[in-house]
Amino acid sequence: MPQVFDKRWHNTYALNAAPGAAGVTCTSTLPGRGPRAGKERPVSDSGLSALLSPSSVAVVGASRKPGKVGHDILANIVGGGFAGAVVPVNPAAGEILGLPCVPSLAEYDGSVDLAVVAVPAAAVPDAVRGCIRAGVRALAVISAGFRETGEEGAEREEQILRLCRAHDVRLLGPNCLGFINTGISLNASFAGGMADRGGISVFSQSGALCTAILDSAKQRRLGLAKVVSIGNKADLTEVDLLLALARDEQTRVIIGYLEDIRSGDDFIAA
Repeated sequence: MPQVFDKRWHNTYALNAAPGAAGVTCTSTLPGRGPRAGKERPVSDSGLSALLSPSSVAVVGASRKPGKVGHDILANIVGGGFAGAVVPVNPAAGEILGLPCVPSLAEYDGSVDLAVVAVPAAAVPDAVRGCIRAGVRALAVISAGFRETGEEGAEREEQILRLCRAHDVRLLGPNCLGFINTGISLNASFAGGMADRGGISVFSQSGALCTAILDSAKQRRLGLAKVVSIGNKADLTEVDLLLALARDEQTRVIIGYLEDIRSGDDFIAA
């Protein structure tokens, strides 16, 4: 079942599941299983900072149509009150939600810390290349259609992972909901509404559970610090998030929901 890590005393508590809810079994990945098995990548402070606390955000695949993921993410960023620069990227639009669009990040004059990518899976590698050429330091790939869909999707996921690692760019996802940082009023997800500010941080492999936690926290008036949907964990994993959130001044309690653990030894050490 889900675990709560209280970083002040380094204790672990089991959360009681609701009646009828499924339990969660966490298992360690066996050594040698797949190209990502073994030791986790060392945490890049600058890359994680650019992801979780960016000063500027681009939405690649921003849409003019409400209900589209690219529109809802942009609307959440704007509506949440994020004070940094927000750059919609759409070659077919002049502006969205009152913000001027650029056809590609190559045509944006400023710098961008974080790009949230919401384009069809087949277009993601080219989008990632464009972001890297523009100097983006972190990526959150919302798009589905990767390892979770089979061999072709797994190859595509490995392709974007290689691109990111070759240029020291941190990658959240793919196939994720995005994330929320209440400390800077940033909702870079397609979950509706900004959470109240508090000291509880959540990372989850399940985007649906993230939205359920957000809804429950709102009803119970529980304040949250960060909510991170880690999706397929191509690059950033539970270990990276545990280490980063343990150093986060706003975070007092860490909650994690996992369906598998990439490296059991590193998880325990974190």
